[in-house]
Amino acid sequence: MILAETIGIGDELLSGLTLNTNSVFIAQELEALGIVTRWQTIVGDDLDDIKDALERALSRADVVTLTGGLGPTHDDMTKKALCNYFQVDLKLYPEILEKIKRRFERRGYKLPKINRNQAEYPANAELLNNSAGSAQGMAFQVGEKVVYSMPGVPREMQAIMREEILPRLKDRTSTRMVRINLHTTGVPESRLYESIHSVFLDHPNLKVAYLPKHTGVTIRLSLVSEDVSTARSQLDLIISNVRQLLPEAVYGIDDDTLPKVVGDLLRELESRVATAESCTGGLIASMLTDVSGSSDYFEAGYVTYANRVKHAVLGVPLEVLETEGAVSEATVKAMLNGALKAAGAEYAVAVSGIAGPTGGTAEKPVGLVYIGAGRKNDLVVKRFQFGRDRILNKEMTAMAALNLLRIKLLADLKR
Repeated sequence: MILAETIGIGDELLSGLTLNTNSVFIAQELEALGIVTRWQTIVGDDLDDIKDALERALSRADVVTLTGGLGPTHDDMTKKALCNYFQVDLKLYPEILEKIKRRFERRGYKLPKINRNQAEYPANAELLNNSAGSAQGMAFQVGEKVVYSMPGVPREMQAIMREEILPRLKDRTSTRMVRINLHTTGVPESRLYESIHSVFLDHPNLKVAYLPKHTGVTIRLSLVSEDVSTARSQLDLIISNVRQLLPEAVYGIDDDTLPKVVGDLLRELESRVATAESCTGGLIASMLTDVSGSSDYFEAGYVTYANRVKHAVLGVPLEVLETEGAVSEATVKAMLNGALKAAGAEYAVAVSGIAGPTGGTAEKPVGLVYIGAGRKNDLVVKRFQFGRDRILNKEMTAMAALNLLRIKLLADLKR
């Protein structure tokens, strides 16, 4: 196994003022080649710290990447640290200096003296072209190991990785990482584990990671293999088995989003949907229409926050609102029927609840939500109990509503 370490350089990374997204990108790209990033290090703009980090990385990793510290100002220390480590001097590249000079002239500026050092690099460096900027990348061979240094600007780093570094690394390993993200909602992480863990036991080379959020859990499945097609077939079989165990929880893979999956089902059924929302304030309609092409199936959205609007727009009977309350199964069912009639859509989804953090009672606590979905004469309404955070409650309600609609659409599609 080839091991890698990423080193992010910059005081702004240590302070948290800038997120170290470069290491995330590099690790993902390397893993796709079967190269495992075992360590990620962040150091400030200090010559000795950079040198120490490089020494430590080369003592344990086969591939080392450095990002940041290649600018023209006094705090950019990476090239000095590399020269110190390799015991070499900086070398001036006149052709690079000329390119930098022309770039400033095109902008109407004279080349500042400080930018001259952007044409200077350690004498033993193999320069890597930067198609997105002026600071060149660098490659250093250290025995069987290799060090790559890149600018910290993400688009420049990504350009050098894709165009220069990844093609060089492809031949270092015959294995590839094949990964699929399986998306679920409505089932807690612990219950997911208990329900599907047995599926993974027959695959000792499979890596499984549970990535929970308040709106659902993504299950990341990874296989390292010399045969990509075989690995993909194996993962497809695993996913099929998981879907059979949890058909109401699993809604998609990789780039699938729940709104897109719902939209695809509506399109397949040649149907349109309307939304009737109270506590979510239009979030469900917004999520559905975030998908390009949603005009094919989204008919109308009604945000009926006040009781009088529920009655006036959706026809919710006043006696239902008075006796059962706005947050009730009866109200949501009436909202569904009202949305179906008003919009003329084949399907509707409706929600009413107490988002909080105020407004709850002993009988109807904060986080109580009723969610309904379906078509005329075929409606389902379910009760959910979420937490006390208003924003999280709205987001969880919207996801639960879309998933309830997805389940109903799937059932109708199989008829």
